[in-house]
Amino acid sequence: MCYFIFMKTSRLFIFVLFFLITNSIFSSPYDMIAVGDPVLDDLIYLSLESGKPVLSFTPPFTPHEITRFLDTIDPFELSPTAFEAYNRIKSRLNLQSPISISGDHFLFTLDIHSTIEAKLRFNNKIDWYPQNSSVPPLLALPIRLYFSDFIQLYIEPILAMDPGYYRSKDIFTHNITYDMSNIEQTLPLRAYIAMGNSWFNFQLGRDKLSFGTAHLGNLAISDIPEYHEFARVSFFTDFFKYSLLISQMPLDITGIYDSGSIAPSFYRTTQRYLYLHRIDFTPIKSLSISVSEGIMAGNSALEIRYLNPMMIFHSLYSFWNYDKWNGGTNHPEGAGDMNGSIFSLEINWNIIQSFSVYAQFIMNQIATDYKIEQWGVQTSGLGYLAGARHSRTFGDWGAVFHLELIYTDPYLYLNPSPFASLIHMRYLGINPDRFEYSYIGYKRDCIATTLGASFFNEDNLLLTGEFTWLVLGEHYKMFWDWENSIEAYYKSTPSGIPQNLFILALGVKWNINSNFTLRSNISGILSVNNGNERGSNEFGGQASVSLSYQF
Repeated sequence: MCYFIFMKTSRLFIFVLFFLITNSIFSSPYDMIAVGDPVLDDLIYLSLESGKPVLSFTPPFTPHEITRFLDTIDPFELSPTAFEAYNRIKSRLNLQSPISISGDHFLFTLDIHSTIEAKLRFNNKIDWYPQNSSVPPLLALPIRLYFSDFIQLYIEPILAMDPGYYRSKDIFTHNITYDMSNIEQTLPLRAYIAMGNSWFNFQLGRDKLSFGTAHLGNLAISDIPEYHEFARVSFFTDFFKYSLLISQMPLDITGIYDSGSIAPSFYRTTQRYLYLHRIDFTPIKSLSISVSEGIMAGNSALEIRYLNPMMIFHSLYSFWNYDKWNGGTNHPEGAGDMNGSIFSLEINWNIIQSFSVYAQFIMNQIATDYKIEQWGVQTSGLGYLAGARHSRTFGDWGAVFHLELIYTDPYLYLNPSPFASLIHMRYLGINPDRFEYSYIGYKRDCIATTLGASFFNEDNLLLTGEFTWLVLGEHYKMFWDWENSIEAYYKSTPSGIPQNLFILALGVKWNINSNFTLRSNISGILSVNNGNERGSNEFGGQASVSLSYQF
């Protein structure tokens, strides 16, 4: 009798176990591929080698968007190095995690990442480059919760150094935290809920954003801000995509506004939102075009009217609805508006296989004759970017060469009030600086040129070399200094005394095995008119080394 009960119970247990296992294996867990993921470089390379642009290069990406792109490619027509990149992308779409617990339509995964980095500069009179580089966490524990195959909850607890201390004024810095006062306190930097399927996706929470394929930095939405607090929904097909982005951007102007003799009556708010609509489409198989238009509402609760997908967001139609900043008395007529607009146009054109060109245009203010006649002298805020890429194969090595040029006006990203300007701010806990500011795109008042190449051998070794020339006017810094005057109207880039930076950089990345990655970079920097001071010339450089572990 006992034997019979035991056998029956054992069979029931095996059946239940089998049922749980088979029902916990997802056909395709809904994941989000973040800004900075190495697979994005493979996507650009594969786009070159196949001669087909990615419909909308706006990470974070979903597996369905990447799968749609891969489905347009015949892998057997690719070169051996491109075929390897194709397989790496396919592999990245399959969930792999060392620690996981699964159940009925549920999956929990935990990864362990750790990076130790040290950086040295040889002349502390020259700023760290790039100025807003991210701080690699000493320890990160990405946690994913999957419900069925179309919902993901993501949270990434980290132990990291506060960026204010990481980008110190010393000649040496590192990311090892040993004091409570210099620990990152605004964590987690990535935490969100995401859902979707083969034709739409939705993401709500905190994550990095980057719109475009630019190398130095995108003009409209770049990865320079460490994170956005946003909700984004997209609907897409093989040739068309529509996206709506709402990003909440609290702002305290203490660190970017010098009131002089006039103290601002209003200096901080949490009710500040960027509303942005974007349309991506491919009129022909080798060309993708993207158009974005949006508004920064400087001090207003979430407004339904800006969620209308057919709304044209130029501030001409809404700036009347808001009180002027600081009473509107500190600037000439028409100044102090509490909202501002943004428009961008982007193209990616694969002219022939292995060669593509790309361009971006951004506008937040343009001085037209009508505006000048109605409201007096206006400043222009325009930015331009153009680039080209070429891929080659050298035996077992693949290579991508790039050339890029950027031009931005002195008053790009600025509007008549700091709250209407395209400025991002994050809190820094108990750091003495309190806040970290950046523009949502690249630098203003800047001419940038870069020429470089990357060489890679499978997923083992990556070598990079790059020469960059930056011409920075006096307005490139993160400071609200908007003007409405004849002098501002005629001001061109570079304004004042131009600072010229000549940077030659070399880098290597070695994936030692599946767990360890070693990175090293070295650069030489010549700064002419350093700090925008005529005759102040400085020579220096930087070196960095990091070791990453992933379990």
